[in-house]
Amino acid sequence: MRTIFLSSDFEIRSSLQEKTSDVVTFLVPKKYLNRVKISDRKKLPKRLPGLLKKYSKYIASTKRLNKRAGKTLYQANEGKGNMQRINARIQTKDWILLGTLAQAHGVSRCYLFNYLLWLDQIGVGDSISNVLNSGAPTFHKYYKFILLLDLSKNIITKRLEFEPNPIRFYSRT
Repeated sequence: MRTIFLSSDFEIRSSLQEKTSDVVTFLVPKKYLNRVKISDRKKLPKRLPGLLKKYSKYIASTKRLNKRAGKTLYQANEGKGNMQRINARIQTKDWILLGTLAQAHGVSRCYLFNYLLWLDQIGVGDSISNVLNSGAPTFHKYYKFILLLDLSKNIITKRLEFEPNPIRFYSRT
């Protein structure tokens, strides 16, 4: 009789600081682009690192954008031809952070990118930046995204933990 050993000790580990950047595509509503100066449209994807720097703490600690853990929320259907594709070269660390925050909120990366643009457009960053970043690093030390599938109870849980967390202290595992 043969024995099969099952192990859960496997992981994938990579550097966040890669020498190359990847080309990604964002979908942005044309009605938003029409309000932006033509010279600023090309700079739009390059704003991602700054938007993450400004809003990552806020996004990590706010109520989740999607209430259903088992679904991913995408942009509202703006109708055929009302979304503009924007290609950009994005650093791995920014793409991973955007994806982690998007997964924790149950939304797509494009949805979260547009949400960050909207937050910036209405001036949320001006009101929270000094409060959230006063005397502290712009980014948390680490983020941990946990997807828990409890098959016996039929429950999906998505949770984002980060450190430092001024409200709750826990040990990093």
